[in-house]
Amino acid sequence: MSVILFNPRGRPHTSAKGDVHSLACVMPPIGLASIAAVLRQEQCRISIYDAALDFGVSNAEWAHRIVQQSPEIVGFTATTSGFYDAYDVCEKIKERNADIRTVFGGVHVSWGGGEILKNYPAIDYIITGEGERAMLQLVSDDPVDTIEGLAYRQNGSIKLGPGRRKLYNLDDLPFPAYDLLPGFPRRYLMPLFGYPQQPGANIASSRGCVYQCSFCDRSVFQKSFRHNSPEYTVEQMTWLNRDFGVKHINFYDDLFTLNRTRVARLCELLRTQKSRMSFNCIARIGHIDDELIRLLKLGGCWMVNVGIESGDQDILDAHKDRLSLEMIRRDITRLHNAGIWVKGLFMMGFPGETEKSIARTREFALSLPLKDANITAFTPFPGAPITHGIEKLGAFDNDWSKMDCEQFVFVPHSIGSKEKLEQHYRLFIKGFYQRPAMRRIYRTMLLQSPHSYWRLLKGAGTFLRYASGL
Repeated sequence: MSVILFNPRGRPHTSAKGDVHSLACVMPPIGLASIAAVLRQEQCRISIYDAALDFGVSNAEWAHRIVQQSPEIVGFTATTSGFYDAYDVCEKIKERNADIRTVFGGVHVSWGGGEILKNYPAIDYIITGEGERAMLQLVSDDPVDTIEGLAYRQNGSIKLGPGRRKLYNLDDLPFPAYDLLPGFPRRYLMPLFGYPQQPGANIASSRGCVYQCSFCDRSVFQKSFRHNSPEYTVEQMTWLNRDFGVKHINFYDDLFTLNRTRVARLCELLRTQKSRMSFNCIARIGHIDDELIRLLKLGGCWMVNVGIESGDQDILDAHKDRLSLEMIRRDITRLHNAGIWVKGLFMMGFPGETEKSIARTREFALSLPLKDANITAFTPFPGAPITHGIEKLGAFDNDWSKMDCEQFVFVPHSIGSKEKLEQHYRLFIKGFYQRPAMRRIYRTMLLQSPHSYWRLLKGAGTFLRYASGL
């Protein structure tokens, strides 16, 4: 069986934002690499095409390249903003060779399931939830009505396979097929000033989240939470270092620190490794204390990302599960005092947001000892709890291609216009990065993440054009 897995760009290839993003950060499609590793065990011929690495290549050219390889199945991953891009390639493949079977998976279609099949005829199958087992059964030609999480067509009707009952023990999975990612690891770029040494790589050492924030789509893993054992994770890191020269790991886990016993054991194992690797992780506020910080530092933790979202308590109470401003300040101060870099993750434009609440968020961000910040536009993704009835709470441009967390597709009634949100976004960025305290931080960054400065200088023209548009 010959299979090609395709990762779309997620935005038009003529987009100026695409150019800057391809310089600032290019993350590997770990989900596709995991599926590829499972299929390869069954002697499938697997290739991964990643359009995020070649931003200027048109969808027609991607379809041409894929059809030339005569695959029997093409699998697509799809975020919400990337769905139309992926489907355009899918349609063009079908126009050239209708016999190629097409499969879509990922968070967006896990929400849509059979409804996606009704409206997008070039897609033959939808896999909802985890993809490895279902994809393996599909390429093995198992009866489609026995494949858990599969949506398919039969005699003109949309059919659904059994609901998903079986979840993987994650240690039973092979390591993702990083070697099938084009140019890995050098062509994949960690976020600027988000690492001390390179090259880097992403690892997903757990799946799922037990929390239920209003804006988060949990269509793939629902409320489940599973993790790899510390031993499995360390073995994977050692392999990446030995075979690919990887020196820094970005743990792509929603709740890396949820299981305290796992983190303690993992950090102890990392402390004893001969090849010392650094890592970043996401830590949930409320799961951070001095002893955990000590363990993270022993293991090589360099930066912790924390989801703050808002500096207004009423907004947090409405949209973030069990979080307070006091907890945020306490935990970030602990990390800072221990010498771990902290990146704050913020969101703007929530339902109920006002100009005053946005100003409070900006002031709160400036008062915290953060080395970096990321602010995104609130986006009502189709599978998120808040999306039900969202039209009653504000003006909503329900265009999936714009749902990249950078464009304000939702404007709350209490704000009134997208222009006001964009103005506050610019104020946040300029207020955070142009304050005098950042000059000292920039000098520290130069010493601790020198490769980022080289990347910044190489792409100076693109970055300046992007910044001038803020």
